[in-house]
Amino acid sequence: MQAQMDLSTTINAADPQLVLVMEAVEDRIDLVTAAQRIGLEVLVEADSAMHPDDEYSLVSEQPRDPVVHTSLHAVCADQQAFNRLRSAWNTWKQTKQVPGNAPLRDFFSHLKDVRPWGPQDRLRLFDSSAYLEGLLPDQSHPIEIELWFRASPDAREAAQNEVARLVTAEGGEVLSAAIIPSVGYHGISCVVSTELLRRLASGAFDQVMLVKSSNIMYLRMSGQAIGGAHSPAEVETAPSGPLPTGAPVLALLDGVPTANHPSLRDRVVILDPDELEDRYRADERRHGTQMASAVIWGDLSDSAASPASRPVLVRPIMAPASDTATRVEEIPRDLLTPDLMVRAFRDLFEGHDGQPPAAPEVVIVNLSLGDPATPFDALVSSWARIVDWLSYRYGVLVIVSAGNHRHLPLDGLGSRSLSQLAGVERRDAVLRSQEADSLGRRLLSPAEAINAITVGAIHSDGTGSVPPVGYRVDPTDGLTSISPLTALGGGYRRSIKPELAANGGRITFPTPLTDADHIDFVEPGPLGPGVKVAHAVSPEETYTAGTSVAAALVSRQAARLHDELDRITEGATLTRAQRAVAIKALLVHGTEPPGEEDLGQSSVLSGAGHGSVSRDFADGCAANEAVVLYLGSLPPKSSQELLLPLPDGLAMREMKEISATLAWLSPVNWRHRQYRQAALSFAKPGGAIPQLDAPVNMSADSAKRGATTVQRLVWETNRAFGAGQGSALSLAVKYMDQAGLQTQDPIDYAVVLTLSIAPSIGVDVYTQVRDQVPVRIRPRPVF
Repeated sequence: MQAQMDLSTTINAADPQLVLVMEAVEDRIDLVTAAQRIGLEVLVEADSAMHPDDEYSLVSEQPRDPVVHTSLHAVCADQQAFNRLRSAWNTWKQTKQVPGNAPLRDFFSHLKDVRPWGPQDRLRLFDSSAYLEGLLPDQSHPIEIELWFRASPDAREAAQNEVARLVTAEGGEVLSAAIIPSVGYHGISCVVSTELLRRLASGAFDQVMLVKSSNIMYLRMSGQAIGGAHSPAEVETAPSGPLPTGAPVLALLDGVPTANHPSLRDRVVILDPDELEDRYRADERRHGTQMASAVIWGDLSDSAASPASRPVLVRPIMAPASDTATRVEEIPRDLLTPDLMVRAFRDLFEGHDGQPPAAPEVVIVNLSLGDPATPFDALVSSWARIVDWLSYRYGVLVIVSAGNHRHLPLDGLGSRSLSQLAGVERRDAVLRSQEADSLGRRLLSPAEAINAITVGAIHSDGTGSVPPVGYRVDPTDGLTSISPLTALGGGYRRSIKPELAANGGRITFPTPLTDADHIDFVEPGPLGPGVKVAHAVSPEETYTAGTSVAAALVSRQAARLHDELDRITEGATLTRAQRAVAIKALLVHGTEPPGEEDLGQSSVLSGAGHGSVSRDFADGCAANEAVVLYLGSLPPKSSQELLLPLPDGLAMREMKEISATLAWLSPVNWRHRQYRQAALSFAKPGGAIPQLDAPVNMSADSAKRGATTVQRLVWETNRAFGAGQGSALSLAVKYMDQAGLQTQDPIDYAVVLTLSIAPSIGVDVYTQVRDQVPVRIRPRPVF
């Protein structure tokens, strides 16, 4: 099998004629084990799955997942190997034997089919029925076609011409095309009829020649739907505070905001080279206004909130969709998202056509958007690939929302029964339903981007636990929880995604009049609950909820940390990449895992990653802790030791905590299945401290699993430290290359290391550590 399969190449870079899809009849554990027995390393475990039925069954008594994972993908070395494997499969189907190859026979017993990549793999439709309901039937609608990326320009041109001909034959029209070799992207933007979309959604593939083309990798409905209008609430008192100064360090890639709203006036700078503002009516500037309000003010329910000290740059990338009844905001149909991302970043950091870069000081890019047509399914999407590439190329931190899912199938009870439960019972019933529907609540592209910080939502906001007014039900009955809206993890190669969660507002569902097997969450009303933000119609305000506003709140905190870096480095020159990795590390370091009293042992915890945001290091720290930020760079296959000076007074058997967070930006290789080229990690702290036990927040393997670019571990000990001033704790950081590393340039990294002790010990850890760090040496203490 190893001789017949080339598994060093990712499926994205494969010859489409050589891609095999192996459909399973059992749960993932047995299939992967069977593949490993014959020396077949699984290329991709596709997360497209279904619940057990008469044809698919679970054979493990305690399966890892309560669903059947139906597909594994492999790439054959050549056409001869492809034909041999298909022939062996056909023989097994007829005789249940594979002459001379018992291991392959045993492997086949776990499969339903071995087939070439086909229409069902190419078609990416997510919640197509809901999407089709909102379309106007007498108009054409956008689709994006992603072609297999060919190395030869002539082959790319021939493939594009063939697909364009098929689009035209179906009565459609090609609007634009884009090729981005750096991430292996070749896309075509088209418009087609509603009838064609209905045929695709119904699975009538034989009636659509377009979806049969072997040149097509994916065909998906394009547009990033945000949602309908929100009910406004009258402004009682407009927020007030000092106007911002300096250059923007935070850019929103979003919709057009209402720049003259009292909450936004003189606080936003709009960069609109695509003239998308002309496509909006004043009352349609919903999402951009809300996100700009959140990054400037936070939750307006907090009367003590102060505005952002710098202006916020908004680069519009959305516009109202004319082919939908509610004119939802989407990526315009004539623009391909990866190409739009390239142009947006180029305008910010390089300039174009003789123009200087528009905002070279920007370090943080907020992307509170997601594509409901592209839930993460084990392959990194083109949007995520371009985010990763741009983040590393320009040295910026991209903060992405995990995605929202407004429909929740209920597990074991009806909607009326759920609404009649109270307190912990209602919340736990919702958590069980989220866990049972984990497959339907996957991350939405580009949330799987490995260089980005992906943000999930916590079911909490500034309105407190006040019950919602009107005929609405709080799914957690006022208790803190993972938001029922938020997408769940993990990321590429099972890395931790999202990395963290933040307040995303409380969401509600209508009081059920009849019993149903599901609930659908509704937009917050004019009286909340939710995160309070500016409304598109000035000077009104409204409430919103979900991962979009959670990501905006994290971006607001990131901008504060940017300026804190200037303070603690006393104006030292930092590159954009150094700032980005430092902010990334500080954000994740400030998280706290949800406690068991809140969520128990539910796997829904994956929606919070390392934890929810619990502190902002721009506000300082206590005397019983020292937080030290280290900035460095490492060439491949090297390591570096970091030292944290120890204070006196640790020879008491009281609880002490050591926590470390490492962050970096990695180059990526889209042609390789490992994808991430820079694999950094740190070992357990050592030096003049006792041997530490296992981390308390997660295992070391879990923290560095997959293709992550941020790691956080926490250790606790009540042992006495037989050391003090003049001695140090040490932490070693190493850099190993992966995915055929294509550069020998050093990688910038940041580490945040904290030593905290029980306040009862009475030791001023902060002062003692600060005084031992020589002023002339960087890295320096954060506080």
